[in-house]
Amino acid sequence: GQYKGTYIICESDEGLILIDQHAAHERIVFEQLKHRAKGRRPAAQRLLLPETIDLGFREAQILERIVPELARYGLEIEPFGGNTFVVKAIPVLLDNRDVPALVTQLVEKTAAIGVEAEIETIMHGCLMVMACHHAIRAHQRLSDAQVQSMLVQLDACENPSHCPHGRPIWIQWTLKALEKQFRRTA
Repeated sequence: GQYKGTYIICESDEGLILIDQHAAHERIVFEQLKHRAKGRRPAAQRLLLPETIDLGFREAQILERIVPELARYGLEIEPFGGNTFVVKAIPVLLDNRDVPALVTQLVEKTAAIGVEAEIETIMHGCLMVMACHHAIRAHQRLSDAQVQSMLVQLDACENPSHCPHGRPIWIQWTLKALEKQFRRTA
């Protein structure tokens, strides 16, 4: 089941499990983006109407630094003159609901990490932003089929216990702990 459109309630042999659906979906998307970029260029969806983004001078320099690496993940961005860029395609795994906000967040994350950092470190941060940007939100009702699909995908993850930011995806209560809470055992 689902509680408050935010948590998925499950049962296991060990007890009761509560899953944060946003953190779980964030982990799933993060790992899918990461794996799809290994060895080949991931599928990208071309935008019907390319998005233009105007940045400040410093932000434009940061974006120029990471554009080639972002292309490895299916995010195609090109300079458009001055401090303006045009986004022509995004990874198939993402939706195009707010492309300018996504690019701005990628630039902010890179600035926070530091443009002189290893590119792998920067891209790890950018993948976290992309996954978070796309992940389902709290208070979003899911169908039983969506919940089942998410659980199968989460089981396939290398790290199904923590979101890319390090937050726990799930918590568990053993039957013994629950029975103690309800004073069924000593």
